[in-house]
This record gives sequence, structure tokens and C-alpha cells, in this order.
Amino acid sequence: MTSSPDAPQIGGLAPFSLPAVERTVLASGVSVALAASGSIPKAYLRLVLGFGTGTERSDETWLTRLIGDYLTQGAGELDTAGLADAVAQMGGRLDVSVDEDTTTLSTSVLSEFAPDAVRLLATVAREPRFPESELARLRADLGRRLELAKSQPGTLAASAFRRAVYGDHAYGRLLASPEQIAGFTTEAVRATYEAHAGASASRLYVAGLFDSAAVLAAADGAFDGWSNASGRSSEVPQPRSERAIYLVDRPGAEQSTLQIGLPVPPPSADDYVALSVTNSLLGGSFYSRITLNIRENKGYTYSPRSQMVAHPSDAFWVEQADVTTNVTGASLHEIFKEIELLRAEPAGEQELADIQNYVAGSYVLRHATPGGVLEQLAFLDLHGLDEGWAAAYAERVLALTTADVQRIAVEHLRPDEMTIAIVGDRRAIAEEIAPYGAILEAAPA
Repeated sequence: MTSSPDAPQIGGLAPFSLPAVERTVLASGVSVALAASGSIPKAYLRLVLGFGTGTERSDETWLTRLIGDYLTQGAGELDTAGLADAVAQMGGRLDVSVDEDTTTLSTSVLSEFAPDAVRLLATVAREPRFPESELARLRADLGRRLELAKSQPGTLAASAFRRAVYGDHAYGRLLASPEQIAGFTTEAVRATYEAHAGASASRLYVAGLFDSAAVLAAADGAFDGWSNASGRSSEVPQPRSERAIYLVDRPGAEQSTLQIGLPVPPPSADDYVALSVTNSLLGGSFYSRITLNIRENKGYTYSPRSQMVAHPSDAFWVEQADVTTNVTGASLHEIFKEIELLRAEPAGEQELADIQNYVAGSYVLRHATPGGVLEQLAFLDLHGLDEGWAAAYAERVLALTTADVQRIAVEHLRPDEMTIAIVGDRRAIAEEIAPYGAILEAAPA
């Protein structure tokens, strides 16, 4: 892509840094990070608890999701409606999200209510009601979500891919069974929560406009005396990958859903930033090589995408695509061709510069809001990084050379070790995918 001589020239990125962060550890053991930012009179709050689906035992798959649903069902003296009303009166709402490594309570409120919001989050975390009367409904909701997930080829492909890479580690168990969900009890919810939610494994983040002294005082009082449960330590994963095809048969499917990838270094590793750029050049952006090839040029798929998924001690790279059944083998050929080409030949200088500007610019924009600041602080803490890592990110991206990207592809994106998961019509695609690895049966869920 070349620029017209008369086209306006894009200036360089302004130096990036997070707002000044005030950090402290309360007497209770809760870690607090405060960042004044923005110009709108709102405060954004997150209370991050140190457990998630990745800490579940094999008989607890999706129990943490049930806990997350339960946390909005009343706390302290407030029932479900009272809790929702209390947050609404501050100008916000309570959201609970569960991922593989954390459970997060979040809200955004008018600035003057920031101390009250801290107290409310503390009440939810310390005194959840877990009412027995809501169990049947919440389990039924969870069951419906499971059935929906099992009907989606993308979820089935991800499940097969994860199981191949992580084995029986919780990271490899994406789907519960109906029997597991039916067996969950309020007692199990409460016991698991009380064992793993506690002060020393929790982090409170506040960004936006707020009175720091008032927020700290509110937090100090609200979390005083909270249990010192330190979260559940996840079994250390031992991800592996080998060139094999894990096929979930879907007779009559008009599309094949592909996931192709392997473990890569986590964010704490030196190569992670360069991997992020390499990922964007190869498959992680709209103008990436794989996307331009199998979407724009070949018309095999509508929305291919590669990404890196990171945990505290590991990460993996994966390319995902839904392709027309009759070009399943051809799509595998083109994807691997692009990977091999990047390993064999350096990218063009202008191609890399465009991707570098995209990655660095997206990073700066993504963290320019109070919500983005919270996202970045939580990411840094989860992966044992400091604010200096964030401040240097864009500069490190822009400093990469074509030789750096080629080295990353050679060292970390090794096609002969990539696991392939496919959800599709076995009868229609078996012959054309056979050259890409031994075909192994994968359970549909």
C-alpha cells in the first residue's frame, strides 16, 4: 500500500503512559490501585477476586459461573432488587464477569458516590446471600447456556482445541455436563466461594474522577476483617501441541470451523510484544496476510481471525475461521502457506510499518479511557508486570524490525507442531484434510 504524494502525512504517536497510579495494600490485605483520569465526573471500579474457571476441579466445571451469577442475587441486608436499586441510585449497575483466572465485580458511578460504591462492592464480596430460592432458576439458566454453547461450532472447535493443548487441566475443560450443573448445590457454591474469595487474593481498582482519600478510607473500613483466604492456586498447566487433527463430526454441515495453533510464551516473556505484532501481521487484523488471502482473495470465509490467549504462566496462539465445507483442505493449505512464507522471507518494510502503527495506535486508544486504564492495570497485575511495561509497549512495538518478526515466526509459530481442531462433516472433508495430520475423533462436548 503506497501513499499519494499529496496525502496528509500521519505524525508519530505521542509518548504513552498510564495516569499516575496510587497503590497501597490495606490492613486487611486487599491491594488497591487508584488512577485519576478522564474529564467526565464518573468513577469506574473493579474488585478482582483471585479465582476463576481455571481453578476448578474436574467435578466443578462451570461452578464458578454459577457463583458469578449468584453474586448479583443480594448481599448483606439487600435482596436482589435492593442490590440493583442501590447501585442504580449511584448512577450505575453491578456487573459480574468470570474468566479463567479471575472473578470480577465492576460498576461505574457518579464521582460523588465512589466511596459508597466501594462499600457496596465490599458488601457483595464479603456477604453474598446465595439464596436457596434462586438455585433452581440459576441452574436452569446455566443449563440453557450450556445447550446454546454446544450448538455453536466455534465453541465445539475451541473445546476440542483446548482439550488437545491442555489435557485435563481446567483450561482444557470449556464445557460442563448437564449432570454437573444439575448437581450443583448452594452449599457447594458457598463453600467454594468462602474458601477462595478473600482479602489477600483481591484487588480493588478505581479510575476516573473521585476523591482518593475518601475512597481509600471507605475501602479500609469496608474490607477490615475480611477473611484471609488467598484464592485457589491453579494447577500449573503443561500445554503441549502436536501436528494432529481433532475432528468433531457434524454431518451435513455446510461449513467447517477451524482452530489451528500452539502454545507460545506468556506476557511476562521478552518475546510477547513482538509476538503481538507478528500475530497482527499474520492473522490478527483486517489487513493481515491470512485474512487477505482466504477472505478477500479466495472468498473461503467471512471472518477469519488469529489471537493470543494469555494466562499468568502460559499463552497460546490460534487462528480461527469458518470456511465453506468444500474448501476445508484448501483453507488449511493457504493458512499454513502464509505461516511458512513469513518464516521463510522477511515482511516488507512498509507492510510491517503499517501493522506497527495499527498495533501501537490501537493500544494507546484502548487505554485512553478510565475503563481502559482499569483493564490495563488488571492485566499487569495478573501477569506480574509493572506500569513501565505498559509505558514502553508502543515504543517496543515501533522498534521492531522485519528480521525480528521473521525470527518470532521461526521460533514460535512452528507449523509442524500446530494442533488442528475442526468441526465439520467428516464424510465430506476427511480426504482433503488427511494430508495435514492424523485425524483423531474429538467428542462433540
